[in-house]
Amino acid sequence: MVLRMNQSLDPKAAESIKATRHWLAHLALEFTEQNHRTELAHARHQGPLRIQRLFYPDDDGKAHCYLLHPPGGVVLGDELSIDVHLRDGKALLTTPSAGRFYDVATFTEPQVQRVNLRVDKGLLEWLPQETILFSGANARLLNFIDLSATAKLAFWDIVVLGKPASGDRFDTGALEQRLSIRRDGRPALEERVQLCAGDDLSRASIGLANASTLGIAVFTGELRDEAMEQWLVSVNNHEGVGDFSLSQRGEFLIARYRGEDAQRCRLGFTGLWRRLGAEQNGWMPAEPRIWHT
Repeated sequence: MVLRMNQSLDPKAAESIKATRHWLAHLALEFTEQNHRTELAHARHQGPLRIQRLFYPDDDGKAHCYLLHPPGGVVLGDELSIDVHLRDGKALLTTPSAGRFYDVATFTEPQVQRVNLRVDKGLLEWLPQETILFSGANARLLNFIDLSATAKLAFWDIVVLGKPASGDRFDTGALEQRLSIRRDGRPALEERVQLCAGDDLSRASIGLANASTLGIAVFTGELRDEAMEQWLVSVNNHEGVGDFSLSQRGEFLIARYRGEDAQRCRLGFTGLWRRLGAEQNGWMPAEPRIWHT
């Protein structure tokens, strides 16, 4: 369709164009260890996905990598695809701010974020800040992780439904959140949440119980029973701000949060991540500086 100056676009045609809009952003990163420090071996991007230079706040050569999405949010027809391959070494990836998925009105096309993590050897930590779904969003948050027999992982995904701090609830919209982990080519863990605003899963006590924030964290490794109990007591000492749970499922330590405070969720997960690092390595890992700016 060609528009001439001063020619108006028929509203139905405009809606049709809007509904078929599709913008793919892709980022592919590959890390490897060189001279006892994890370096970026390869980076390729398409569209508005970038990274900052690497930081090394720890003494073990672990690289901290900040992922940037300059548009600041995901709208109708957007698809973000992120591929991370750790050949060996240690790498932590995070984001400088919360992700945002905006209202798509009455359209049914999903807004998609697909994360593919592959670890051949070493430790990969995927620790982004929360993702906020504005009322009316139709988000698919898909996470696929492929671990070798010896690879280590730290992962979390925190989702906020609506903007509870300003009183904006998630009155319309949908969420599909998926986590699929394979170990040495075989299925190891599968988690999936699929809900629509106001449905039974959103309201039921065994579901979200009308909570606005849900989070899951998964770590390879184990904590002593005493350490697990200490963490649970420390994070569940504020009535009315949400409940954490913690379980050991085979090789995976799994923490969950359901409540009203995304910052509290991230702080709780951060404390568990640091505690586990101290148990496994003898020292607590450094937090990304961007979390405190």
